[in-house]
Amino acid sequence: RKMTRAAIKRRRMIQRLVALGTLLAVIAAGVYLTMTMLFRIGTIQVQTADGTAVQEAAGYTSDQILQALGVQLEENIFSFDPAAKQAALEKQFPLLECIQVVREYPNTVVIKVTEAVPVYAMQTKSGWLTLSDNFKILACDSAQPTGLKTLYGGEPVSVQPGDQLDFELPQTADSAASDASGASSEAQEPQEDGRLAALTELQAKLEEYGMLDDVTRIEFADTDQMAFLYQDRISVLLGTLNDLDYKLDRARYVLTNADGKGVSATDTGGLDFSHVSASSTTRKFYLAQGQPTLPSGYVVPEPAEPEQPDTADEADGTGEDAAAQPEQDAAGTAEEIPLTDPARMTANEDENPM
Repeated sequence: RKMTRAAIKRRRMIQRLVALGTLLAVIAAGVYLTMTMLFRIGTIQVQTADGTAVQEAAGYTSDQILQALGVQLEENIFSFDPAAKQAALEKQFPLLECIQVVREYPNTVVIKVTEAVPVYAMQTKSGWLTLSDNFKILACDSAQPTGLKTLYGGEPVSVQPGDQLDFELPQTADSAASDASGASSEAQEPQEDGRLAALTELQAKLEEYGMLDDVTRIEFADTDQMAFLYQDRISVLLGTLNDLDYKLDRARYVLTNADGKGVSATDTGGLDFSHVSASSTTRKFYLAQGQPTLPSGYVVPEPAEPEQPDTADEADGTGEDAAAQPEQDAAGTAEEIPLTDPARMTANEDENPM
């Protein structure tokens, strides 16, 4: 019996669909077998950033890190989200500054770790935080950690080791009135707290100008009154971060005593750049000798008194040398030109105004 032209077309269409379905099934089976057989994890390693395999990092053993990763051998290499694993590990191991979970095809997983270095200490209501140079919280203790630079910036959102330093928005009069009236906060435009961004910028610039190592305290609670303490003896008031390069260049010139007319190794006091700018017509600034003055009112602790020499040392003649030393120091001090003398302050005036 003859088939109609329409029936022939239908049969051909069905045959094509069957062939296409078979092809797709073969492809799917090939992909499945490839994913399950070829990409099974055969090796998981903990390495440093330069690729060196390690058994311990920042006091944590590689077994602890691998167990916390929660990925097993023979598991498919695509069965987990590396970003989620990284975030979980960074919280669990706060003394590791940076953790990267990397797939190395076809069957290796690498955890690259970088140890955190304590740099800053910050007092909060919950205790003293120890922070890395990237402002990651490493610890929270009741006692102030020694040998670290101090930060003053307000109360952070979290003091949990492993979290990044962050701050809540300050409560303004407008927001307080809105809360009292029951107004929805969603209707208000979102605000940003600029303290951490200002701190990050100042830290980067201080490092660029080679002064960060000598900075012992940074204050950023008010971004309009940024300041830092140099060697626990000279306060530097910056005001806003406008013209920051110009302010730090001038501060470095004076603090490092570049031409012999700046700050000596024994001077104490403060430099105020709050109203100094590259476009200002008045570019002179002076050291206000005395105690360093910071926006928070922080007072530098008195240095510990040196131990008294033993009586036996005096009998050996050490006492005579010690008695002669003040005379030599006095002579050197007499020859030194005071910082307030105009001859020493010429270095603090920009001779080539922009």
